[in-house]
Amino acid sequence: MLSFLKSNRSILNRIYTNLGFLDSMIAAASFRVMLPLYCKPELVKSSRPHIGVTDLYHPLIEEPVLNSITENRSVLLTGSNASGKSTFIKTLAINAILSQSIYTSISKSYRGSFFMTYSSMALRDNIFSKESYYIVEIKSLKRILDRVNNEIPTLCFIDEVLRGTNTLERIAASSRILSSLARKNTLVFAATHDIELTHILENDYSNYHFQEKIEENKIIFDYKLYKGKAISKNAIKLLNMMGYPKEIIASAEGAAEEFLKTGEWSNIK
Repeated sequence: MLSFLKSNRSILNRIYTNLGFLDSMIAAASFRVMLPLYCKPELVKSSRPHIGVTDLYHPLIEEPVLNSITENRSVLLTGSNASGKSTFIKTLAINAILSQSIYTSISKSYRGSFFMTYSSMALRDNIFSKESYYIVEIKSLKRILDRVNNEIPTLCFIDEVLRGTNTLERIAASSRILSSLARKNTLVFAATHDIELTHILENDYSNYHFQEKIEENKIIFDYKLYKGKAISKNAIKLLNMMGYPKEIIASAEGAAEEFLKTGEWSNIK
């Protein structure tokens, strides 16, 4: 048997390769059948990275909200807590990967460059390697910066950039990192709560946001993507809805209003 295998190695390798190819195609076809909507993506080579998707949705969400976007500039996503920022960039990342692997986009239409895809999302500190959350963050971002090149466009997704450090240094450092990425052969989709970044980076990034409305002491999200900067905030409102003491909420609201007027924080008396 061993002699037979050795003498027919090339034939067996072809059988192995063909069976693997057929298995992968059956898996891709079965996945398509499971989807309520999909398309065959249009992948193009271009001098500048770009992406355009209509009626995009996440395959694991029941009754998903469809969103569309077309951009050749990097994108900064803002919005309230739980409004849909992270879900959107994960959905777009999944579609980009599936489009370039099994030639299937979970959308009505998809047109984009051939990308190298990277992400910096869902990071955690590591007690075994004694790395803080901030160290894990900057290593993840450095990994993306090191791989950007002029030959192949890079598509990268960043969720809450540098949230592991203080506000002053976070805004200063994150704005420069994001600007550096956007000015290379890269398309960046970054979600942030730092509204300051929408002003600092407006020359390099297009602004989009998610929003909500309040009805009968309830916050209702429509999970739709809108152009422009976010203007609403709901962190303190959520404290109220979760039953936090009224004195905490009133004091927090007063402190926030005072900071907006003066640009300074007062001592708690």
